[in-house]
Amino acid sequence: MNPFSLIISILILVLILRGLIRGSKEPLHDSGRRILIPVLYISTSLFELFDPELVLTSGRIVSSIGIGAVLSIPLILLTQFERKSDGRMYYKRNVSLYVLIIVIFSIRFFDFLFISGIDAKTLGFLNNVVTLTYIAIWRIVSFFKFRNAKSRFS
Repeated sequence: MNPFSLIISILILVLILRGLIRGSKEPLHDSGRRILIPVLYISTSLFELFDPELVLTSGRIVSSIGIGAVLSIPLILLTQFERKSDGRMYYKRNVSLYVLIIVIFSIRFFDFLFISGIDAKTLGFLNNVVTLTYIAIWRIVSFFKFRNAKSRFS
């Protein structure tokens, strides 16, 4: 991973953590649709599929999706919502969630250090598939958890 990519990744990590911290201080919109917006942002990485230099196999794609699905499980379990005294819904603050996100991002950096035999573009794309998978699963399930919590607290 070159220094520029590393800086961009750290910036993204900081923005994600800032968003989670702000989410515990600012109420979520009544519909909860904003929870799903990160899925749209990360899905733009799929445009890399049109790069002819990518060397993809079905096994690599399936294993990337599987890894992403496994990584989404603790995120789902740690994401909770609460209704505060003003009657609005908020993310429940959870330090373990912040630590877990940092660990997941760290795994990405170690991929680039320890996985050999795959060119950097393909490895980057496979990491994006892992990221898209865990964010999509996490956010979609969180959306349903938000809707359940909202109806339960009503």
